[in-house]
Amino acid sequence: MSFYRTTGKTISDSESTAGIGEAYSLKAIRITSHVLVRCIHSVWFTVEWNDGGESWEAEFALQLYQPEMVYAYWDAKKGGREGATQFDLYHIFAILDHGSMNDRSRRRAKKLVYKIQWVGYNEKDHSWEPAAKIAGLVPKMKEEYDEMHGL
Repeated sequence: MSFYRTTGKTISDSESTAGIGEAYSLKAIRITSHVLVRCIHSVWFTVEWNDGGESWEAEFALQLYQPEMVYAYWDAKKGGREGATQFDLYHIFAILDHGSMNDRSRRRAKKLVYKIQWVGYNEKDHSWEPAAKIAGLVPKMKEEYDEMHGL
């Protein structure tokens, strides 16, 4: 699958290799800046491409295709992503794992929890969240994960 720019010249799968050969691959070279979309607690990056182009890309999209670039960008900012954005709400990037925890309100009861990776953060900054919370935030993602893991 090719990575598509969301603005500027779009390259489709068929165009990306037509007349250029298999060696051509559109890649982001660097993130030059970011803008905060505060009303939805999201970040968009200005990205420089290997073909000389520049475009705006959603943080989650760039994290999907070139995660190390996103992590390096935030690591270079004072206070990291949290300090640069001052956001107090986060978006789920991926469900990494699942497990169970003792439910303190009931003796011997276990509740299902999910290991979550957040948009803009690498896997080491994960958290464990209750199933009910994940079902409310990303029901389709949870449903697909549960189906894949027989839950």
